[in-house]
Amino acid sequence: MTKKIKPIFLFFFIIFSLYSQDIQDSMTTLKYIQKHDPQVFQHLSSVEQMQLFNQIQDIDLSLLIKAKEMIQNPQSAADAQFDSFDDFAFSGNSAIKEQGQALINQGGVGCVVLGGGQGTRLKFHGPKGLYPISVIKQKTLFQMCAEKVLAASKLAGYPLKIAFMTSPENDEATRLHFEENHYFGLSPSQVSFFIQETFPFLNAEGNVFLEKPSLLSAGPAGNGHWLLSFVNSGLWDKWALEGTKFINIILVDNPLADPFDAELIGFHAASQSDITVKCTEKNTPKEPVGVLVKQNNQCIVVEYSELPDEEKIALRPNGKLKHCCANLSLFCFSMTFIKQMHDEGHTLPFHKAWKSAYYLDDKGNTVLSKEPMAWKLETFIFDWLPYAKRVSALLYPREECFAPLKNFSGPDSPDTVRAALQAADRKCIQTLTQQPPPEFPFELAADFYYPTESLKEKWLGKIVSTPYVAP
Repeated sequence: MTKKIKPIFLFFFIIFSLYSQDIQDSMTTLKYIQKHDPQVFQHLSSVEQMQLFNQIQDIDLSLLIKAKEMIQNPQSAADAQFDSFDDFAFSGNSAIKEQGQALINQGGVGCVVLGGGQGTRLKFHGPKGLYPISVIKQKTLFQMCAEKVLAASKLAGYPLKIAFMTSPENDEATRLHFEENHYFGLSPSQVSFFIQETFPFLNAEGNVFLEKPSLLSAGPAGNGHWLLSFVNSGLWDKWALEGTKFINIILVDNPLADPFDAELIGFHAASQSDITVKCTEKNTPKEPVGVLVKQNNQCIVVEYSELPDEEKIALRPNGKLKHCCANLSLFCFSMTFIKQMHDEGHTLPFHKAWKSAYYLDDKGNTVLSKEPMAWKLETFIFDWLPYAKRVSALLYPREECFAPLKNFSGPDSPDTVRAALQAADRKCIQTLTQQPPPEFPFELAADFYYPTESLKEKWLGKIVSTPYVAP
């Protein structure tokens, strides 16, 4: 019979386990129980004790040490040198698009949707992908994305693959949304889910702390390690066996994102890149957007706040901005590069943000701090760029591919996103029909963005007369 571990013994077992991995200086003896009596463990059930212990065991201690070092000894990038990134082209090449469509038709392309976020900034409870956003039907972000995949599959004559990266807090709700809606017409075999990593929040000294007596305060670790989570989930092996060579990466909160962009795929394959970045041209020198630059012969993304003022306004000999490729968080990755990064054990740098967080107060209650009190550590997908041997970029008109949904009101809000969706639908239907679009609000089914020859013939010369336009 297995003996029940007494709480106090488990407490010392945890300390011993952590000490045995030589991190005494970095974690300073389980600082997550700072301000709390070790007796807190005696009030936990054996199940709760093991939940906490398992969570501690799951922490990548080497990353925790690196994060603590970054917080205690922040590095300055004031002396960084930035060269121009020149390996880019502009979209509109029909031959390249045909080549990409052929690759899609052959089943060589999959799509990963980064959808782990919650709708907090939208004042929406639940996964951000459940936010209703389309102009007429109020389709959710998830539904709009799924219907694009369905339409692209019809065009390809092949059931295209899509995987959604969720987070521990929204995985169940996301899967349920798809199950209850019968995967929006997709076959369940086309749709996969995998969960992104989490990482503990750290206090001002760089130590972990408790959210509940049996739970460390933690959150999603950003979209950077999607690559590692994708491989660890087993999806890389599955897709590789099915002939997948390239993966389009999109964010769920950009409903103009194309999960199967034929021109991007064709360009990526033709340039033999490890990563291709789908960009837009920077509007003005002072536009607050990250840009692609070269540093020490490597491609990186530099955030607006990190780029010196003289670099923001610097020009090329042709009068264009020196740093003109604005990052939209849209990418194409080669499957071979993904596996290489995983197998070689590469990790990404952390980006930190000072945030409010849930914590355990002196009375043992879980409360949300009124003021920022913890570092949230995240990795960003663009930090894979320096590892790539070849990075290229394809620049698109912004109105074709970028309408981020971030805020409850103002810029990047439901109002601005719906206006962008309406503008895109007006342009799309006018191109197909060669007729003026209607003045009243309307919404196109996704099929119009992946038109078959029969659909083109059917709609040439037709006038839109209904608010919702089905093929």
